[in-house]
Amino acid sequence: MLTIRITHQTTYRHGGPATAAWQMLQLQPRNEPAQECLDFQLEISPLAADLESRTDYFGNTRHFFSIREPHQELSITSRSTVRRTVEALPLPGITQPLNAARGHVAALVRDRGQFELEQYLHATARVPLLADASALADGLDRDHTPLLEWIDQLGGKLAGAFVFDPTATDVGTTLAEVLQTRRGVCQDFSHLFLSCIRQQGLPAAYVSGYLLTRPPPGQPRLRGADAMHAWVSVFVPEVGWVDYDPTNTCFVGAGHIVVARGRDYSDVSPTRGVFSGGGGHSLKIGVTVEPEEEAVAPA
Repeated sequence: MLTIRITHQTTYRHGGPATAAWQMLQLQPRNEPAQECLDFQLEISPLAADLESRTDYFGNTRHFFSIREPHQELSITSRSTVRRTVEALPLPGITQPLNAARGHVAALVRDRGQFELEQYLHATARVPLLADASALADGLDRDHTPLLEWIDQLGGKLAGAFVFDPTATDVGTTLAEVLQTRRGVCQDFSHLFLSCIRQQGLPAAYVSGYLLTRPPPGQPRLRGADAMHAWVSVFVPEVGWVDYDPTNTCFVGAGHIVVARGRDYSDVSPTRGVFSGGGGHSLKIGVTVEPEEEAVAPA
C-alpha cells in the first residue's frame, strides 16, 4: 500500500486582459476498490466564487467555475493525497483466449443486456477503427493464448513498432498521423491500443491519471517534471476490467493513480474551457507525484 501526493499546476497567461473565463476540470482522483482519494484541494487565482462539482456519466468528478473579472493570468493548482493498493490479477493462464472472450462479450450484450459495454466497442472521433491499428494484432494467437498474456504480447508489439517521442505529437494529432510517423506519447499509444482491442471485439476504455516515477539510484526526484499519464482498461470476461499501460508495456501497479475513465481523451481531458478576450494565451503545466514520506510542504 502506498500513500501518494500529487500537485498539478496549470497556468494560462494571456497577451492582454481576459475579461472572463469559464472552465471545467477533471483533476480529482477517483475512489475505486484499489484506490482511495484521502484529500483533494483546488486553489484558483483569481478567486472563483462559483466553484461547484458534479459526477459525470462515467463516475468521474468534474469541477466547474467561472472568473468574471479582468485578468492576464489564470492559475489552477490541485493537491491530492491518494492511498493506492494493487488488486491481484488472476493467473494469466486461466483467462479465456481472445476468440472465446469476444464470444462471451457478445453474449453478455445480446443475452444479458449489458449494453453499457457497447460504448467501449465502437469508434469515437479520437479512436477511429483503422485497419492499420487492427493489424498490430496480426500474428498473435487468438485461439489458444490466454487473454492476459495476449494483451501483454500486443503491448510488446506496439513497443517494438513505435517510438516514444514527446516532440512528435500534440493533443490534436490524429491516430492516422501516429500510425504514419510511428512516434507518439502515452495518449497516442492508448488511443492506438484502444482501436486495435476494440476491433478484436473486446470493450476497452481510456484512463487518465498520474504515474509515480522513480529516479535512478542516487539521483533526486525531479519535482514538477512529471505529467499526466494515460493507459487503457480492457474488459476481460469472468475477471472484469483490467488496466494495462501500453506505453510502459505492463499491467498497472500501485504507482498508477486513476483520475478519470472514458471512451477516449475527450471524455477525460483535465482542463477545458473558454476565455473572453485576452488576445490568445500560453499554457504551462507542472506535475509532481511523490510518496508521502518524500513530500515536502510547498514553498
